[in-house]
Amino acid sequence: MTGQELPPGYEWRAVTVADVPALRDVCRRTGDSGADASALTRFPDLLGDVWAAPYAHHEAAFGTVVEDGEGVAGYLLGCLDTTGFERWRDEHWWPPLRTTYPDPAENPQEFAGGFDEGALRIVRTGMSAEPVWDSHPSHLHIDLLPRLQGRGIGRLLIERVCRQLAAAGSPGVHLGVSARNAGAVEFYRRTGFTELSRSDGGHTFGRSLSGS
Repeated sequence: MTGQELPPGYEWRAVTVADVPALRDVCRRTGDSGADASALTRFPDLLGDVWAAPYAHHEAAFGTVVEDGEGVAGYLLGCLDTTGFERWRDEHWWPPLRTTYPDPAENPQEFAGGFDEGALRIVRTGMSAEPVWDSHPSHLHIDLLPRLQGRGIGRLLIERVCRQLAAAGSPGVHLGVSARNAGAVEFYRRTGFTELSRSDGGHTFGRSLSGS
């Protein structure tokens, strides 16, 4: 294969709203720091509704799904302007979800420390602005089921979206990764990302898009 082609047996295409069920499925099955979170969450669509589905509705131009003979097995979802995207989610995306999912603050004993607590809180509060949004205004999420991993597909997806974002005028892109996902941390280091910050729970990586 060339530097911009998938291996035989795989195809990629732009994400659409019709892909939302598949996005939710892949997100759940990779939602435990890369491992399957299906047995951990009480709400099968929650992770996808926070981390995947909104991009198909608002940022589809920077989203790609990868399919094999079994269907959608991975995706990369990108966002050009994080500040604008989060404003849209605050106005349009979170309000209906607040009628779907419980508020953990109303029953802290039920959710405190549980797997779903963080995502449920994001549904209620949205995402707080961070300094990295100024220097690296775009962001991305990538999730691949095990049958896609180790084939160079993740790197191809990264390069694809970086070209798209650079062409749209973005100076830089960032992403977050769990500190528990050591494989992902090393993957991003190998694909041109540098660590911008870290906390006990994870890392924020960024990549300049000048010259991409």
